[in-house]
Amino acid sequence: MVEKETRLETLLVTEEDGLATITLNRPQAMNTINDTMASEIRHIMDTLGSDDRIRAILLRATGRAFCAGYEISGQWQHDLSEFLFVVKERVADMNDVYLAILNMEKPVIGAVNGVATGGGFALVLSCDIVIASDAARFSVVYARRGLVPDVGINYLLPRTVGLRKAKELIFTADMIDAKEAERIGLVNRVVPADSLDEEATTLAKRLASGATRAIGLSKSIIHRGLGTDLASTMELESWGQALCIQSKDFQEGVNAFLEKRQPDFKGK
Repeated sequence: MVEKETRLETLLVTEEDGLATITLNRPQAMNTINDTMASEIRHIMDTLGSDDRIRAILLRATGRAFCAGYEISGQWQHDLSEFLFVVKERVADMNDVYLAILNMEKPVIGAVNGVATGGGFALVLSCDIVIASDAARFSVVYARRGLVPDVGINYLLPRTVGLRKAKELIFTADMIDAKEAERIGLVNRVVPADSLDEEATTLAKRLASGATRAIGLSKSIIHRGLGTDLASTMELESWGQALCIQSKDFQEGVNAFLEKRQPDFKGK
């Protein structure tokens, strides 16, 4: 049973049993990201991140597209000097959207129902685990517009699919289907379109009922470890382990093991 529902201009947010579901809700515009959606994503991520009742987040979309990138409108029509300033400012604002997801110390599951291109492709990369419909399609797309990828794609994509495949996807801007996305590791698995919501929600609820304190620390260590060496990552692991050992979830995990039962984690 849904405990809380919040309708924003571009998003629908529901909360149930520790799981927050964020639905991109601009189907008439293929869920393209405009300034309002960017602001609302940043705000809701900050809100959910500080809410101890929320232990996992599911990101999904309405309509036939997951997210077709950024909205292109008249706001891009400026003289050159002004245009350069606007672009730099806009990209900086967009960076904050993706950082809000990447830095979220709770698991974020993506459910990709359709096209994910440009900024929508970056949303896929920002999620921790991604389940895709067999109707989903993906493209970095920027090269078709004479642009370089932004919002962290050049950092995340090679670390997700490997250097050579990342270069191919960026240089060609080819559209790939869900099967290929699964094969190269862009998504975790592909399911029939009519079972996407059920499969993604089941996984998200499973994570929400898990040791989310430890999961959040693991996520942080993984991300920080991408930019450092093995020894430094081991130090981060020691730090994370010290924090986990002090948690109630650790005590519950040990007790459940000794009592031969399933643990009842609270994310604390």
